[in-house]
Amino acid sequence: MNTISLSGSWQPFQRWSIRAGLGLIHGGELTPTDQPALEVKPGGLLAVGFEYMIHQGNGYLPYLDVSLFVSGSSTQIEDRVTKRKTDYFSSDLRLAGRASWNINGNIFPYFSGGVFGGPVSWEIDGKDVTGTDIHNYQLAMGSAIQFGSIGTFVEWAGFGEKALSAGVSYAW
Repeated sequence: MNTISLSGSWQPFQRWSIRAGLGLIHGGELTPTDQPALEVKPGGLLAVGFEYMIHQGNGYLPYLDVSLFVSGSSTQIEDRVTKRKTDYFSSDLRLAGRASWNINGNIFPYFSGGVFGGPVSWEIDGKDVTGTDIHNYQLAMGSAIQFGSIGTFVEWAGFGEKALSAGVSYAW
């Protein structure tokens, strides 16, 4: 699925952050086992969770944090041949950890890993189906670069659940 999202973070305490995100699904495809690909229609997603900094890095020692998120997405799936549409809903509970380094206060490379799972509910050939992800883990690497109040990031997850993400942030 292809998505675009907006997220925010609030840090009520020095080591704790609360995060929330809202997004749009704007297409893609799903391929059930032994079946042709189905088209993903526009939909939405919502996520909320928290992060806790275990260790504040210094020099070559990384910052270490853990996070716990719950999310959900809802859309419709269309069979390209019959044009029949069905509802699709997925939920996820995700536990992750990250090691990151602070280079000169503006470059932040990192490695992360996480495990997750949740049901996916939809209809295939007129039957209600509950499934799950093919992979229930993800290993990723990325980097953030800060330019004053503006930040950018790019992340590549090549193992387990595969993804490529990029974004821009603003801090005040």
